[in-house]
Amino acid sequence: MYNTFDEDLRARFDATYVTTPTEILENVYKKPLPNRYLASFARFLAENRGHYMVENIIEDGLNDFFFTHLVKYNEAWKYKINFVGGIAFGFKDIIRELCNTYNFDLGKILQKPMKGLIEFHKSE
Repeated sequence: MYNTFDEDLRARFDATYVTTPTEILENVYKKPLPNRYLASFARFLAENRGHYMVENIIEDGLNDFFFTHLVKYNEAWKYKINFVGGIAFGFKDIIRELCNTYNFDLGKILQKPMKGLIEFHKSE
């Protein structure tokens, strides 16, 4: 959107996705399920781990989530913090680091919620 990728990363992005800023904005603001649309870009981030710009995007985004949402609750330091979903599972190394940084007690990081639900009901 803002042409901040270096030449190499931009070429990788353009080889993976055929889109324009206008299409991105339309998918985010006018079409249904913008969260799924945005999550589709997580694959690109996962495939390009190690590139400094990608690492910054992931770390900044997850840190924003921690600061904007988790830090607001006093209970966050009283209980284990659990994460579910492909994005959390794919970037669990950074989530672990952030839990350490914020002194949160990290619980489970599950890729699919069904596994946790099955475990819960088996223990009941």
